[in-house]
Amino acid sequence: MAHFFADENVFTTTVRLLRDLGLQVQRAQELGLTGADDPTIFRKAQELQAVLVTNDHGFGDVRVYPPSAHHGIILLKMEPDPTKVEAVHWVLKGLL
Repeated sequence: MAHFFADENVFTTTVRLLRDLGLQVQRAQELGLTGADDPTIFRKAQELQAVLVTNDHGFGDVRVYPPSAHHGIILLKMEPDPTKVEAVHWVLKGLL
Protein backbone atom coordinates (compact mmCIF):
# COMPACT_ATOMS: atom_id res chain seq x y z
CA MET A 1 0.00 0.00 0.00
CA ALA A 2 1.26 3.45 -0.87
CA HIS A 3 2.14 5.89 1.85
CA PHE A 4 1.13 9.55 1.51
CA PHE A 5 2.72 12.72 2.84
CA ALA A 6 0.44 15.78 2.96
CA ASP A 7 2.01 19.20 2.62
CA GLU A 8 0.80 21.74 5.19
CA ASN A 9 -1.42 23.43 2.59
CA VAL A 10 -3.61 20.35 2.12
CA PHE A 11 -7.02 20.86 3.68
CA THR A 12 -7.84 18.86 6.80
CA THR A 13 -10.94 17.54 5.02
CA THR A 14 -8.71 16.11 2.27
CA VAL A 15 -6.42 14.40 4.78
CA ARG A 16 -9.51 13.01 6.52
CA LEU A 17 -10.82 11.71 3.16
CA LEU A 18 -7.54 9.92 2.46
CA ARG A 19 -7.51 8.37 5.92
CA ASP A 20 -11.18 7.38 5.60
CA LEU A 21 -10.21 5.54 2.41
CA GLY A 22 -7.84 3.50 4.57
CA LEU A 23 -4.67 5.19 3.37
CA GLN A 24 -1.66 5.91 5.55
CA VAL A 25 -1.15 9.69 5.58
CA GLN A 26 1.32 11.78 7.52
CA ARG A 27 1.00 15.56 7.57
CA ALA A 28 3.85 18.06 7.50
CA GLN A 29 2.44 19.61 10.68
CA GLU A 30 2.58 16.27 12.49
CA LEU A 31 6.27 15.98 11.69
CA GLY A 32 7.19 19.50 12.82
CA LEU A 33 7.51 20.81 9.27
CA THR A 34 5.07 23.72 9.43
CA GLY A 35 6.54 26.52 7.34
CA ALA A 36 9.17 24.28 5.74
CA ASP A 37 10.35 25.24 2.26
CA ASP A 38 9.62 23.14 -0.84
CA PRO A 39 13.00 21.35 -0.95
CA THR A 40 12.56 20.25 2.67
CA ILE A 41 9.03 18.99 2.01
CA PHE A 42 10.19 17.15 -1.09
CA ARG A 43 13.13 15.53 0.75
CA LYS A 44 10.83 14.39 3.57
CA ALA A 45 8.43 12.78 1.09
CA GLN A 46 11.35 10.89 -0.46
CA GLU A 47 12.69 9.91 2.97
CA LEU A 48 9.25 8.50 3.82
CA GLN A 49 9.01 6.86 0.36
CA ALA A 50 5.66 8.58 0.13
CA VAL A 51 3.47 10.14 -2.52
CA LEU A 52 3.44 13.88 -1.89
CA VAL A 53 -0.03 15.45 -1.76
CA THR A 54 0.05 19.23 -2.11
CA ASN A 55 -1.76 22.35 -3.29
CA ASP A 56 1.58 24.01 -4.10
CA HIS A 57 1.69 24.42 -7.88
CA GLY A 58 5.48 24.65 -7.82
CA PHE A 59 5.59 20.87 -7.40
CA GLY A 60 3.91 20.54 -10.80
CA ASP A 61 7.07 21.61 -12.65
CA VAL A 62 8.45 18.35 -14.08
CA ARG A 63 11.73 20.06 -14.92
CA VAL A 64 12.35 20.60 -11.20
CA TYR A 65 10.57 17.45 -9.97
CA PRO A 66 10.93 14.85 -12.76
CA PRO A 67 8.77 11.75 -12.26
CA SER A 68 11.85 9.54 -12.01
CA ALA A 69 13.02 11.51 -8.93
CA HIS A 70 10.12 10.75 -6.56
CA HIS A 71 7.43 8.30 -5.47
CA GLY A 72 4.66 10.43 -6.91
CA ILE A 73 3.12 13.86 -6.54
CA ILE A 74 -0.60 14.54 -6.42
CA LEU A 75 -1.11 18.21 -7.13
CA LEU A 76 -4.52 19.37 -5.98
CA LYS A 77 -5.96 22.43 -7.67
CA MET A 78 -8.58 23.55 -5.23
CA GLU A 79 -9.71 26.57 -3.33
CA PRO A 80 -11.62 26.74 -0.07
CA ASP A 81 -14.86 26.74 -2.08
CA PRO A 82 -17.01 23.78 -0.92
CA THR A 83 -18.16 22.93 -4.45
CA LYS A 84 -14.58 22.81 -5.74
CA VAL A 85 -13.42 20.77 -2.75
CA GLU A 86 -16.20 18.25 -3.39
CA ALA A 87 -15.29 18.02 -7.08
CA VAL A 88 -11.60 17.51 -6.35
CA HIS A 89 -12.41 14.91 -3.68
CA TRP A 90 -14.60 13.05 -6.19
CA VAL A 91 -11.71 12.91 -8.69
CA LEU A 92 -9.26 11.96 -5.93
CA LYS A 93 -11.45 9.03 -4.84
CA GLY A 94 -11.57 7.80 -8.43
CA LEU A 95 -7.81 8.10 -8.77
CA LEU A 96 -7.10 6.19 -5.58
